[in-house]
Amino acid sequence: MKVLDKTLEKRVRSVSKKLGLPEQEVVHRAVATYLENMEDLGLLQRELSAWDALSAETMRIHAL
Repeated sequence: MKVLDKTLEKRVRSVSKKLGLPEQEVVHRAVATYLENMEDLGLLQRELSAWDALSAETMRIHAL
């Protein structure tokens, strides 16, 4: 399965050389970090939605 395009392959190779890590380790860490960030973003979005709902309910109660 081909995952990276030529540009990303070059970037991975460059970072691998600069950090002295195997290319596979660079890719693994990048993907793991990205997925963790996406999960954190999902949690944040759910929390903000809950705050919006609570705020709207509070405003509705106190507006009466």
